Amino acid sequence: MSSLSARSPDALAEALRRAVAAGTLSADQAEAVLAAERSRAAQRVPGASARVLRLPLIEALGYLGGLLAVSGAVTLAVQYWPQLSSTARLVLLAVVAVVTWLVGARISDAAAPALVRLRGALWLASSAAVAGFAGQFSADVFHAGDAAVLFWVGAAVAGHAGLLWRCHDRPLQHLACLAGVIAAVGGAADLADGNALVGLAIAAAGAGWVLGGWYRLLPPPTLALLGGGAAVLTGAGTTAGDWPDAAPLIGLAAAAGLTAAGVGTNRTPLIVVGLTGGFIYLPWTVGHFFADSLGIPVAMVLCGVAL
Repeated sequence: MSSLSARSPDALAEALRRAVAAGTLSADQAEAVLAAERSRAAQRVPGASARVLRLPLIEALGYLGGLLAVSGAVTLAVQYWPQLSSTARLVLLAVVAVVTWLVGARISDAAAPALVRLRGALWLASSAAVAGFAGQFSADVFHAGDAAVLFWVGAAVAGHAGLLWRCHDRPLQHLACLAGVIAAVGGAADLADGNALVGLAIAAAGAGWVLGGWYRLLPPPTLALLGGGAAVLTGAGTTAGDWPDAAPLIGLAAAAGLTAAGVGTNRTPLIVVGLTGGFIYLPWTVGHFFADSLGIPVAMVLCGVAL
């Protein structure tokens, strides 16, 4: 570690980049090491600690300003979007997607952590613009139905965010890719005209995501377990349109399975998402099957207090 500390920031960044490429370190670990070294260097500069303390506030103000700007742009778009031609809409969405991607691409992995986080936010905005472009294109050019539009939107986002995630391992791109996969799977299943099939397809995609995190194929594994587990629970609830009696039981079984798997293998993310699902599906199940019974809810309260 002393040899690393003796290196210049550029040399250290290059060494960490090679370690990430070789699979010795993850991108998050390398970023944490680089941030720690930069923090130590900054503390040796007079007045640097005060500037470091101001950085989170400056970053928060920057995101607040960006949120206000985006909100204003969305408001304008909602007002004038119907007046634009189809070509103008597609061009505008394409420009937003390309510009946000290019600006983010100019931020390297060795940049300050705040800038790396900004890159993730910009690329998330780029994925959102890609989703809008895919939806507008499929609806206006191919006159696709809602299910087909959802499929193409999900496929475009999954491909776009997945490629960015593959090149630069960031949590926002992980979540965007997962959202795209779920949308694509749900849209494909909806073409068969069945809420139950949509729910089961989403739950299956979530289970596959959990397995990817389980075997550390989808970094970071913690986020894969949480996101995949949430998709499983969401899919179970989606079956309620066709299976109103079975949906809460399916969700409760999924929550119990996630919790049991987490406890049995000491994977805290699965425990968290499983217990969260239990808080949702247990009251739903009791309220659905025992709505007129007083004894069951009271027994649940007493058992909960005892536990």
